[in-house]
Formats: sequence, C-alpha cells, structure tokens
Amino acid sequence: MRIIPLFCLLFLFGCKNDDPSNENTTLKSDIKKSIPLVSVYKVKTSSFNHYHKVQGEVISKNMAYIRPEINGTVKIVHIKEGDFVRKNQPLITLSTDLLNSQLSEIEQQLSFSDFLFQKQKNLFEDGVATEIQLKEAENRLEGIKKSKLTLLTQIEKSTIYAPFDGYIESTMVQIGEAISPLNPVFHLVGMNELYVSADVSENLLSQISVNNPIEVYFPAIGETIENLKLTRIGKIVNATNRTVKIEAKLNSSTSNLIPNLMAEININDYTNDSSICLKSRLILKDALGNTYIKIIKNGFVKTISIKVGKQQGELIEVLSDIDIGTLVIDQGKSTVLEGQEVKIVNSLSDEK
Repeated sequence: MRIIPLFCLLFLFGCKNDDPSNENTTLKSDIKKSIPLVSVYKVKTSSFNHYHKVQGEVISKNMAYIRPEINGTVKIVHIKEGDFVRKNQPLITLSTDLLNSQLSEIEQQLSFSDFLFQKQKNLFEDGVATEIQLKEAENRLEGIKKSKLTLLTQIEKSTIYAPFDGYIESTMVQIGEAISPLNPVFHLVGMNELYVSADVSENLLSQISVNNPIEVYFPAIGETIENLKLTRIGKIVNATNRTVKIEAKLNSSTSNLIPNLMAEININDYTNDSSICLKSRLILKDALGNTYIKIIKNGFVKTISIKVGKQQGELIEVLSDIDIGTLVIDQGKSTVLEGQEVKIVNSLSDEK
C-alpha cells in the first residue's frame, strides 16, 4: 500500500520538470547573462594643445659685478650684503686725499699759466712778443685746464653708485683695501628684468616662433605661470649640442622668482581648436603596430582602424574621420570581439 503513493509522487515530479516553458525561461536567462557589459566614451570635438617640455632657468638681465673706474683706497662702504639699493644710490667711496692735493697744485699752476698768458697777450698786442710765444702760453694754459678737468672727473668717480635697482648679493671689499678697475667690489642683482631661458633642439625651430604661448613650472617653489609668450629665439645654433637659446619675459609680480631657479618650460608648438581627442586607454594596437578602436554600432562591436597624431599627457589627437557621437568602448574593450552583442552600462561623454 505504501508503494503506490511513492510512485505517484515520482510521476508528478517528472511531469513538472518536463514542462517546456521552464526550459525556455532558463535558456533565456542564460543567454541574457552571456551579453557582456561595457562602458563607452561618446566622441566629441574639443580644443587640443600640444606642448614641448624643456628644462630651463631664471635669468636676470640686470645683474652685474660692479667695479671702480679708478684706483684708490676704500674709505666708506655705504651698504652691506642683502641690502636693496636704488639706482644712483652710493655704494662705496674711495679716499680722495691724494687727488685733492694734486688738484691744489693744478689750481696754482693754472693761476700762474693764466697770468703768463695774459702777459704774452699784452706783449703781442704791443708788438713786442711773437705769435709763437703767445701760442705756447695759450697751449700751456689749455693743458693745465684739461689736467684739472681730469682730476675733477677722478674725484667724482671716487664714489661708486648703483647703476640700477637691485639687491647686493655679495661684497668683495673692505675699508682700507686698495682696489683697481680689475677688481669687482659688489655683485648687484636686479629683479625687475627677469626672464626664463632654455636651450632647445634645433629640430624644434620649424614648430616655434616668437609670441608662442608657454607655461612655466618651478618645481622648487611649486608655482606655475601661464599665459607667457616667447620673447626671443636665438639666431645661432650651438655647434656643440645643436641647440638654440629661447627666452620669455616673466611678470614683474612674481616675487618668489630669483636668478638661476630651475624651470620646466612647456612650449605650445601645436593647437587645434576643433579636434577629436581620445584618451590613450581607448586606443589599441595590433601586433604590427596599427592603431584601432572598438566602437558600438546598433548594439554590436565593430573594430575600426584610425590614424593618430600628437599626444599630450593621456590625450591623443585622432586624425582619421570619426563621426561625432560615435560610441567608443572603454571598460570591457579587451574582452569583446568583432560582431559581438554588448550592453552599455555607462557613458563617459562628459569625462574631461
């Protein structure tokens, strides 16, 4: 009697599993799960700027080693290292005792020569002296006048003045020390005419010109200056390293910059205001080095070859014609094949 109910249960269970509707539901679920999920980037136009990076440094156009114009002994040092000085401010004064003594002698000689000249002039007018005697007296007088003028100039140059505004970087003289025009006495650094300078390869000459936009980054102080322009491109190639010097004037408002500070210069050598750019991760290469991308068309994967141009950071300019709005596969591109159906889970058209 117990065998009959057990047989009935097995029969009913077998009939339930043979239901064709259950098999279709399971099959559809399996197919649905096999469609890969991908994210895409929607192609759009944007501005593309390419920069050539070179190493450079800050230079000052107003930087000089100050030297005296005459020999002398240091009497007064008016400034010290680190001081800021204005143009025409006195820096050092030399002793003029010897020059003043010579000037006193010259003035006596000048007075006597003038007296002799007047006498010779009167005698010449009276017909007693000759014209040659008059000219000799006149020449002696003029020579002494020039000697006096030379001494006055030397006395004037005994005080050295700052030729421009700047900072005294170093002093190389002490009171009582004898100096000459061969000896520098101060290192004066002006901060009003700062430039960034670098040596670039001669191969870059065809791509840059005066007024090219540049950006400069200073790693030591962590500052970046934008919207600068090249103000000078050298007219000679260095025969040793095949480079050309370039310069750009820095803004006077940049107070943290000092000469010889290292700089990273980004020269804008190419600009396209309406280009198609893709991030490097979207572009694939085959074994032969050909570049291509995987796109979605009507829900299926399609592979198209592309030609690429310059790269700036992770952005690459695409030179091939690609329709605006094309969906380029991003995440999941390495796992899908040509003609395979895919499902989009995220669009990256707004990604920068």
